[in-house]
Amino acid sequence: MRLRVEGLTAGWTAVPAVSGVDLDIADASMVALVGPNGSGKSTLLKTVYRALRPTAGRLVLGEADVWRLPHRDVARSVGVLGQDQHGGFDFTAREAVALGRAPHLGVFDRIGPADAAVVAECMETTGCAAFADRPVSTLSGGERQRVLLARALAQRPRLLILDEPTNHLDPRHQFDVLSLVRGMGITVIAALHSLDLAAYYCDTVVVLSGGKVAGAGAPDEVCTPGLLRRVFGVEASLLPDPVDGRPRLLIRPATDSPPHRAAGAAPQENREHTA
Repeated sequence: MRLRVEGLTAGWTAVPAVSGVDLDIADASMVALVGPNGSGKSTLLKTVYRALRPTAGRLVLGEADVWRLPHRDVARSVGVLGQDQHGGFDFTAREAVALGRAPHLGVFDRIGPADAAVVAECMETTGCAAFADRPVSTLSGGERQRVLLARALAQRPRLLILDEPTNHLDPRHQFDVLSLVRGMGITVIAALHSLDLAAYYCDTVVVLSGGKVAGAGAPDEVCTPGLLRRVFGVEASLLPDPVDGRPRLLIRPATDSPPHRAAGAAPQENREHTA
């Protein structure tokens, strides 16, 4: 599903967190939102899934303004895995995933066999079927993250919003999650902290800085040494992966950045620091 962001301005105070953002996200593409903390990634995503109304501009999903669509229509089209979501801590994992079917049910409808089949499929796909009957409150952070992803997939969305989807996941499961959503054939927008994962998995990388778009395009067009140094204060090199040729990003501290010191450690004099 294509998404157009036109002149979007939004925030929680009088000072906008994002301002004048323009993006055109193609159908069935995977897009990474990257940027320093406080750059506006989560704020922008919240306007898409209608958790925050923009103060200016608009979002066009397909051919319709997101904020003019009935809420139920948006819920059927847009799946969300957010940072501040709760998984239904009094529910079992299966019951929590079943909540994803709610937009497709009537007010008095119950989960039917077809819905149960979707729930089972999504739990199997995301690797959480093994703990389907455990209370969500007993799961680890990574297990809970997989339950929440399964719940979003159970909506059968055409647009999937992921806000830091790799939080709490070990490296293997980070790869598993991003490979999974990349192969689904739907539009995916993911806010990521890892620049390397963004470059490796995504068709488009959007760099936010100070609430504005600092760069947007294919990874090799955007993940340039100059832009990443200016926005993140790091040195970077984009190289082809020796196995599959996809872009891999090597990142190191900028040569003029202060050396890292553990919290509480006293500065040491007369020592040279090399990056």
